[in-house]
Amino acid sequence: METKAIFGNEVKATEVKEAESAKKTTAKTAAKTTTAKSAAKTTAKKTAAKAEAKVAEAKETVKEAAKTTAKKATTAKAAVKKTASKAVSKKEVKTEVFIQYNENQTDEVAVMKKVEADLKALKVTAKDIKLYIKPQDNACYYVADGKVAGKVDLF
Repeated sequence: METKAIFGNEVKATEVKEAESAKKTTAKTAAKTTTAKSAAKTTAKKTAAKAEAKVAEAKETVKEAAKTTAKKATTAKAAVKKTASKAVSKKEVKTEVFIQYNENQTDEVAVMKKVEADLKALKVTAKDIKLYIKPQDNACYYVADGKVAGKVDLF
C-alpha cells in the first residue's frame, strides 16, 4: 500500500481517495440539499402567496354577495310593503242594497236582472246602465248607454 505524508502524518493513499470522494459526495449532497431546501422554501412561499390571494378573493366575493343579498332583501321588503298597502287600499267593501216601500222589499241584484232581461228582449247590449228607482210608482226607470230608455216593475 502507498502512503502519503499529509501535514506530517502518513496516511494510506486509498484512505485519502476515500476521504476526498466522501468530501465531494458530501459537498454535492449539501449543494443538492441546499438547492432542494431553497426550492422548497420558494415553492412554499409561492403556494402561501397564492393561498392568501385566493382567501382575499373569497373574502371580497363574500362581501359582495352579502351586499347584494342585503340590497335584494331591502328591495323585497319594500315590494312587500308596497303590495300590502295596495292590497289594503284595493280591498273592496261588500255592500248590499235593499229597497223597501210599504210592505214590499227587493234588492239591487233583482232589479238589475229585470233591467238586463228587458234590454235582452229589446236586443240591446249596454255598457253603461243608470237606474232611477221610484218606489211610489212601483217602477225602476233605466237609461242604457245614454240612448235606450225603459221601465221595469220594482216589486
